[in-house]
Amino acid sequence: MKRWAAGLVGMALALWAAPAQAQSAPLGEPASVATLSTRAPVEDPSLEPFVDGLVQAAMRTERIAGVSLVVVRESRVVLLKGYGVADEAGRPVDPERTLFRIASISKTFTWIALMQLVEQGKVDLDKPANDYLPAQLHIPDDDQTAPVLVRHLLTHAAGFEDLVAGHLFIPDPARASPLVNALSQHRPRRVRPPGSASVYSNYGTALAGAIVQHVSGEVFEDHVEKAILTPLGLQSTTFREPYAMALVQGRGLPSPMSPALAADLSEGFRWKGGAFVKQPFEYVVQFAPAGSASTTAADMGRYLQGLMAGGQGVLKPETVALFAREKPLLANAAGVNGVAWGMLQSRSPAGWRAWGHGGDTLRFHSELAIFPELDLGVFVTTNTATGGALRDLLPGAIADRIGGPNPSSAPTPAPDPKNRAALRRFAGAYMVDRRAYSNAERAFCLVNCALHVSVADNGELILSGGGGASRLTPLDADDRGDGVVVHRFRNTDSGEIAAFVERDGKIVRYLSAGGVNRATRISALASGDGFFAVVLFGLLGALAALVSGVSRLLAPVQPHAGARLAGALMPVTGATWLAALAGYGAYFQRAAADEWVVMADWPGEFAFAAWTAAVAAGLTALCLIAVLLAWSRAKWSVWRRTRILTTLAALVALGAMLHAWNMVGPRF
Repeated sequence: MKRWAAGLVGMALALWAAPAQAQSAPLGEPASVATLSTRAPVEDPSLEPFVDGLVQAAMRTERIAGVSLVVVRESRVVLLKGYGVADEAGRPVDPERTLFRIASISKTFTWIALMQLVEQGKVDLDKPANDYLPAQLHIPDDDQTAPVLVRHLLTHAAGFEDLVAGHLFIPDPARASPLVNALSQHRPRRVRPPGSASVYSNYGTALAGAIVQHVSGEVFEDHVEKAILTPLGLQSTTFREPYAMALVQGRGLPSPMSPALAADLSEGFRWKGGAFVKQPFEYVVQFAPAGSASTTAADMGRYLQGLMAGGQGVLKPETVALFAREKPLLANAAGVNGVAWGMLQSRSPAGWRAWGHGGDTLRFHSELAIFPELDLGVFVTTNTATGGALRDLLPGAIADRIGGPNPSSAPTPAPDPKNRAALRRFAGAYMVDRRAYSNAERAFCLVNCALHVSVADNGELILSGGGGASRLTPLDADDRGDGVVVHRFRNTDSGEIAAFVERDGKIVRYLSAGGVNRATRISALASGDGFFAVVLFGLLGALAALVSGVSRLLAPVQPHAGARLAGALMPVTGATWLAALAGYGAYFQRAAADEWVVMADWPGEFAFAAWTAAVAAGLTALCLIAVLLAWSRAKWSVWRRTRILTTLAALVALGAMLHAWNMVGPRF
């Protein structure tokens, strides 16, 4: 679950013109075992205006086309509502009929399906995952000594790197592969010991879905429908996606979404040029257990009711109680949110504990949160790229509106300016651990994975990155022994706990308040700033090498063959490096304008740039050899020798830096 927003500014703004549909009549019964009740247990006439104010203000300021939500209290639906539009034709969002893509909330169904097999004695969480996977998907050692257990998949602790480009979301289902084939084709490396840290992994969840498929002997989509969706009466919830039946036999894909449900799908939007622009459908069929589900707010109301009632026969109450436990199955540090049998923990700004999951495609942003102390469940979903902030805000805001300040939550201490000197040891650059390590996708971390910590004048830490910033106030320190100390901070904006890890007197890591990520302290040279500084140096060197070709035409002919070779190679090498940099720039410029490029057109110009950089690196090596051979005999002036050395140093530094970021050669 992403960071709860703290401010409720805008809730008093006047209602704007976006269409809204309030649902006051009871919903029909989708199945005899699951009735969605809409009678409020406690009359609270102020809840709907409160939510309206937040949602409609956000839709106006953040440019969100459509929103759908449901609020459940004491097993009853107290609010079910749709806002805005679901397609370019202006079809209103209907919370009973309009399907939204819920992305990683799909994982909650995968974990339930897995825990059903655990209840049946068919899967043991403490056994290696390979015991339950088809041979094609057996997890390799990758220099790790311990096997990945099933519980490591549940807690995002298998230790996989994170790879997404070109295969997590795809624009054309004809490019999709069945689950097992896709997992085999896009296998990430293991980069940390299993169980050592919780770092979010779509691949790990998809593997869990493959276990469900293999052990049950049923296609994953079929099994989830039979074991979860039908018993809970979720008739408008599906893991299937809309594509031609021909792909079922031609590509081996599961049966597609029914035409009736496909007709009710919301489109995804971007706000561009003063208008909402429809975006391509984001296919996730190849990694369905991690994120392909679509649903309505009404169905999510039924889902919340089932979970809050102890599983309604889909799971045993004692299993559902594991999801709601305050002590998680794994947390990166005591007091920091963790993972409870697949479900993610969070807290509202006022301190109310929640469990559930968030979900993001590039266009849809959703949140499912259950607050056990308040007997409250909230689901909200948006259909526009800019909807993430509202998704972050709404569940916690509703919980705090209903529950007020949590009396058991310790107040946040006031920051003390006197602490500034002591806090400087935490300042610096960090790189998130959820990233690519082995291939060219690592280059995306130049922007997306960078965090920067600084010290504010009032004695808070400022954590910036990902286009936003958070304030952290120090709480306490926990000495773990062996030179390890965990320093806990409260996120002043969200109310949640984050932490820094000290090892042997040095701050080495930041632990996210979200519970499923962390960041490693890095040097300035290893940061994005260091990268771009070296690239600028290399760019100047490439330009100098190119210019040397012009000056060579005006200079006397060198008598030594090595000097002539160096003179001929330098401008060619400079031009090749410039071509490579232009290729990188073209791709990243397109990706910055629309991140869909990373999914739909990878590697694109990046491939040209990487191959060209490999050629440029080879030419740079030849230049070095030629210069070394000619150095003692060439009739070069001191100025020319200095210029040659500086240019070569710049080109070597450029090649080394690009290589360090996996940007040289076919590493994609």
